[in-house]
Amino acid sequence: MKTEEKKNDQQFLSINPEKCIGCSICELACSLEKEGKLNPLKSRIRIIRGPPFIHVAITCRQCQDTPCIRACPKEALYQSEDTGAILVDDEKCDGCKWCLEACEYGAIRYEPEVNSVVICDLCDGEPKCKEMCPEEAIDLVTEESDIAKAWVAASKKWIAASEKLLKMAKGEGVADFLEDSREMMERVDDKYRELLRQKK
Repeated sequence: MKTEEKKNDQQFLSINPEKCIGCSICELACSLEKEGKLNPLKSRIRIIRGPPFIHVAITCRQCQDTPCIRACPKEALYQSEDTGAILVDDEKCDGCKWCLEACEYGAIRYEPEVNSVVICDLCDGEPKCKEMCPEEAIDLVTEESDIAKAWVAASKKWIAASEKLLKMAKGEGVADFLEDSREMMERVDDKYRELLRQKK
């Protein structure tokens, strides 16, 4: 019974597509925290950029049925009892990449330098990407329904953004758009500067 309660309370990262602006701060924060360098290619969270206004961040969902763990022939993956995060035993991992095939979210990255895989470990419950996101688009949630609600809200935003773009093509609302963009870029710039200070 206690195991079931723990699973129900298990947290995972939810990235709100309504708020995500695709700035890559989360990728840089992750790579700096885990690898000591500002390199989005080394991040355990990745930004997928689609048509205008659509940005989606991909990272481990800490699945309850853990297909990646079940797929590993070396038993190199295991789930933390404290946070529910999927962890990697680098000594056991031989880089076979079966876990990559098993993950339906594309959230696992193979690292050729060490011939092992890396997965978001939630930074021991205090994810750096969440802390640094300038638009507060990242949150820790326990329910899949929270993600579904975020996507519904995002779809409405994308429709509204498309309508705004059409109006701007006619010269309407350009000043407001520029002001909103300026404020957004100031928030992003502040986070970039903070990351650079941490790197030093």
